[in-house]
Amino acid sequence: MLSIVIFYIKIKYYKEHYTITMNGLDINYRFPYELIQFLLAKNGNSLLVKGPPGGGKTTISLQILETLQGKSNIIYLSTRVGDASLYQQFPWLKDMEKNLRLLVASKLLLEAMWQLKEEEESQVKEYGRRVLQEMTGEAPKVVPRIEFNKVFQGKAAPEVNRIYDEVQMNLPSKSIIVIDSVEGITSRFGIREDIFVSMIQKDLVEGANASVIFVSEKSEQSSEDYIVDGVIYLYHDIDDGRRKRILRINKLRGVEINQSSYSYTLLGGKFFTFYPGEFEKVQVTKFEYTMNEGIFSTGIRDLDRLLGNGLNPSSFLTVELGKDISMDELRLLFRPIFLNFLYNGIGIFMVPLGGWNAIRLEKDLTRFIDAESFRKRVRYIDYTAEETNIPFVVAAGSRDEQQVNQRLLKALLDLTSMENRSVLHFIGTDTMEYIKGTETSIKELFNMAQLIKSSSDVAILTVRESQSLKNEIINISDYYIKLVEIENVPFIYGIKPRIVYHAIQVDRNRGFPNVTLVPML
Repeated sequence: MLSIVIFYIKIKYYKEHYTITMNGLDINYRFPYELIQFLLAKNGNSLLVKGPPGGGKTTISLQILETLQGKSNIIYLSTRVGDASLYQQFPWLKDMEKNLRLLVASKLLLEAMWQLKEEEESQVKEYGRRVLQEMTGEAPKVVPRIEFNKVFQGKAAPEVNRIYDEVQMNLPSKSIIVIDSVEGITSRFGIREDIFVSMIQKDLVEGANASVIFVSEKSEQSSEDYIVDGVIYLYHDIDDGRRKRILRINKLRGVEINQSSYSYTLLGGKFFTFYPGEFEKVQVTKFEYTMNEGIFSTGIRDLDRLLGNGLNPSSFLTVELGKDISMDELRLLFRPIFLNFLYNGIGIFMVPLGGWNAIRLEKDLTRFIDAESFRKRVRYIDYTAEETNIPFVVAAGSRDEQQVNQRLLKALLDLTSMENRSVLHFIGTDTMEYIKGTETSIKELFNMAQLIKSSSDVAILTVRESQSLKNEIINISDYYIKLVEIENVPFIYGIKPRIVYHAIQVDRNRGFPNVTLVPML
């Protein structure tokens, strides 16, 4: 059974996400900016949303209606049975019931209730009206049905006819229509998809200044792509045993596309786009640390939860770094971890990753913790320096092995003092392997593992995906996660324990440098 669902929705804002104002509407960033800019164009246009089942095509279409309805008539043509099916799949629609008038009608009911007497006009009159509209720029007062009449040739098509009626009743105001799905409609009437799309494009988009969103189950390019004004694809597949979702923008006429693909999630049954962040430009607030209670908190609440409340004493956490990860993305993850250990009075014995800089690290972290505490609780091992005058840096570049060992031992004693306090050992194994070689590094890491597992300390190792000692490290790791980049956004996922993709985002409630992890579902 074919049904038509008419939505009249008052705008509902999502304050936890970015919000912009366009054309008098407050728009949240649940969708790519380019897509919103395209749909808010003054003139009517058409968008084809394509992809396999389960990609979120209906979800994004409903949310676009929810977002853009402020100044337009909203029409949703669905091949679903009725409102019960919609509410079952999209339970969040229930939250809008008081602002929503929902009408579902079967074919027979439509024919009985919505049969309107229309003045018959010749194709010449229709063509003349369209030409006059283009010459004067005036909004159309009657919806042309030239292509409709050509396609259906007098056959009953009450569901499609109702869409035309709704658009006409709302003239000269603009209508926004979702047709979900093209295949469901065309198979019912035995017409080709491209012919149906062309009919709507000419009659409603070009002839009545409506904006139309076509939902299609096709995953590959088809002839409909050339007819419409915009095309997006929603892909989802399994990568390393985890679901990955990508939105690709094929074209959006009249809109500059700064980024052609985005990662997204359907968390909570809602569409949410992940945006690249300029983390260093985010307004600094205050770091909210988490107290350690018999277990080490990472300072990232979501990560603690995924790891089983945090890091156990005597344990190893290894973070494998993807090849595209930037320094900003590394700091986004490790900054709250370092800060939380420091706020809990735990020292950090650090062999930095390749490319890190001691002064840069100090300037970064002392925005959130006082410089005295930082210098007292951090020991930064520099294997390139034979001597240093930086208080928290340990020069370990001397060829005198005995001297280097004495300096390293003193650094550890500085952190543990007479109280034998716990220490975080943060080891950039790329630096270690570069300085000492693979075999020596593996031996030292195994020796360190034995010492830490017999103490109350904890270790965090970083390893790049191209390093040869990577397979050895996983054997001594109690926790093993990977940090990767997907469409310019940093994600983590877990091997030990198994964790799905989670985007690392600045926490919009607590502010920078606090972060949250949002699952890709």
